[in-house]
Amino acid sequence: MMRQKAIWATAVLAIVAISFCASAADEGWISLFNGKDLTGWQNARDAKAENKWKAEDGTLTNTATGHDGNDIATVEKFKDLELKIEYKTVKDGNSGVYLRGRIELQVLDSAGKNPPGKGNDGAVYDQFPPKVNATKPVGEWNSLEVSYVGDVLTAKLNGQVIHDKQQIAKVTGGALPGGVDEPGALMLQGNHGKVWYRNIMIKPLDKK
Repeated sequence: MMRQKAIWATAVLAIVAISFCASAADEGWISLFNGKDLTGWQNARDAKAENKWKAEDGTLTNTATGHDGNDIATVEKFKDLELKIEYKTVKDGNSGVYLRGRIELQVLDSAGKNPPGKGNDGAVYDQFPPKVNATKPVGEWNSLEVSYVGDVLTAKLNGQVIHDKQQIAKVTGGALPGGVDEPGALMLQGNHGKVWYRNIMIKPLDKK
């Protein structure tokens, strides 16, 4: 009986997951990572260089231990968008989520650091600090939600607003070639050590 209940519970969870994915697709959301391999992703700067990212337990993981890693980017390019992404780091972990391949939202082990600065977790790197430090401790998953339309960026980290209709006039450090208002890839920084990403969902707002 217990085995039958376990099988039934697993089936219910599978149905819920399928329903959620179908609903997300109906609303225009696209999953950028399939949890199994790097389909749709490429080395951001040098296609011939070793790629130290891999799919690991359903996450997109940078396996580099230091500065010997590489940035990874989607093959597809986006301009106006909404983004949902989850991440966690190791102690002193350092990464970044680049919108259009040029605007970095910092990913950093900086839980509890107040007031947060322009280099801390959630900052538009070296330009605008997050309004609050909403970062969770090392090893816990953070949930980032972003809206980036034209030159206006709004973002929430773990449910708290960290940027509110912030105007972006220039690219951040480490950007891929191109202007701030041009379509670009979603890029994840990977040359500072171990980091994990999952549930990477994007809704393009400028495509029919």
